[in-house]
Amino acid sequence: MKMRLVDIQQHVGGELFGDANTLVGGVNSLELAIPGEIAFAESDKYLTVAEQSNASIVIVPKSFPELDGKNILKVDKPKEIFIGIMMLFDDSGVTLTGIHPSAAIAEKNVSIAKSAGIAAHVFIQENVTIGANSTIDSNTHIAHDVVIGEHCRIGPNVTILSKVTLGHNVTIHAGTVIGGEGFGYFWDGQQQKKVPQLGGVIIEDNVEIGCNVCIDRATFGMTRIGKGTKIDNLVQIAHNNDIGEHCIIVSHVGLSGSVTLGNRVTLAGQVGIADHITMGDGSTAAARTGISKDVQPNQVVWGAPNRPIKQVMREMASIPKLPALLGQVKNILKRLSDVEKKLSGLD
Repeated sequence: MKMRLVDIQQHVGGELFGDANTLVGGVNSLELAIPGEIAFAESDKYLTVAEQSNASIVIVPKSFPELDGKNILKVDKPKEIFIGIMMLFDDSGVTLTGIHPSAAIAEKNVSIAKSAGIAAHVFIQENVTIGANSTIDSNTHIAHDVVIGEHCRIGPNVTILSKVTLGHNVTIHAGTVIGGEGFGYFWDGQQQKKVPQLGGVIIEDNVEIGCNVCIDRATFGMTRIGKGTKIDNLVQIAHNNDIGEHCIIVSHVGLSGSVTLGNRVTLAGQVGIADHITMGDGSTAAARTGISKDVQPNQVVWGAPNRPIKQVMREMASIPKLPALLGQVKNILKRLSDVEKKLSGLD
């Protein structure tokens, strides 16, 4: 797809300088762009790179200097505008229409919207509803009693087990399992006995879940993922978790059972959370934090066990000083010993 600069301007707004009829067919970074592509400069600290870029047009803030011989579009928020333009040129989505002949679909109580798309070798059990304009990619398994809302995008090799409800505009990437059994056992004096997992999973509107994520169903009730939350690849969310709205959960995070996250919580890579922990609204856990106690709203924590990040940074800054401090303490103790010996001699 190719678009004229003037058409892009009409779509995103801003003030265009240069040849309005220049055709562009893609987006790229300032460094990698070639003629026919769009790039952006977030501030004037990228002026030199922008001047050297081969991009056909550069999206810049309104305060950006003029670029001789280059097309520029001045806007209020260049990064946000550029991301919107990226979406115009994003052709990575799978286009599916109709139901592939190899799909295996139960005959009882299955409702699939006419505008939905079902790819090859999809398996759908009884009591399933799939909303308008939703797509199910190949080799995906949809168990019984599942509801999938409108405009959902389910990638290949996804497994959605029973009692799972997806809202609208939910994206689930390849290899993810939703609704697997929660990890619950008890010791009966001789062996570990399994605790039945009888609940389900609710995933609210506008959630995106990465590749190879596992979200377990609840023991009772529901494991919940709040609207607008974004989950990276390789994340484990255990049974009865209650994840708030608009959270960010980065890869390799592991949440034990019955964890509660407020709204807008951020978990950086490799964070681990013990069971029955609560993190308040707006809180953040830095990378590789081990959370064993509740986190207050808007607090930023780090370390294992978790402490306020400023405290951890002071502790880490003190560590290189320990050898010198140890030497000073030894010297003080020696001097104190010498003084005590002299004082004892006076007796």
